[in-house]
Amino acid sequence: MDESQLKDLIERVLNKIELYSPEASDLVFKTLKVESLLKYVRQIKGIAVGFGQCEPWVAVDICKNYLKYRPDLMKQVADTINVKLSYFTLPKEEDWAWILETNIAAMISFCRLHYRRIPKALPRKNLDEQWIYYKKYYNTERGKATNDHWMEILS
Repeated sequence: MDESQLKDLIERVLNKIELYSPEASDLVFKTLKVESLLKYVRQIKGIAVGFGQCEPWVAVDICKNYLKYRPDLMKQVADTINVKLSYFTLPKEEDWAWILETNIAAMISFCRLHYRRIPKALPRKNLDEQWIYYKKYYNTERGKATNDHWMEILS
């Protein structure tokens, strides 16, 4: 995948959902790259899908516990990713598994929304700070990502 094209797409998607910042765009790109090497759309051993390797239950949770209370943002995301609003208002894991695997704009949006729910500022464009934030809030303490892998992929 051409990384400059993906970075451009991330910027355009985040602008359309009005959640763009240089830090957000950079962190989303790095998350997608580390999670999938921009190569895998399905986890080799697991249920995560899309370049961001999002588990479908996470997308359902974002719909039910975040977007539900932000109807304007929900509609904006639905319009941007070209997905019917009913997938947001009545979310199902099997639907979101398909959407996140096949729709890059959806994966970008949900990666950003995942970070948006965190009540902490995004880290600066610094690999060490981004690693800590990514590991704590995206990959989680139970996730398999390591600092060595993060640095190897992104350095």
